[in-house]
Amino acid sequence: MLGLRFFACNRCDTVFADPERPLRCNSCGGDALEEITDELQADTYFTPQ
Repeated sequence: MLGLRFFACNRCDTVFADPERPLRCNSCGGDALEEITDELQADTYFTPQ
């Protein structure tokens, strides 16, 4: 099973999760996606309680 990776669109600031890097943003169609998985893994929101 593949883990989810998190991506942010630099054009519309939408954040979404997908196992693979999408070619375009699902919301605006922009192609300037930045992977933010490593930044989120340290966030307490994503750690087990």
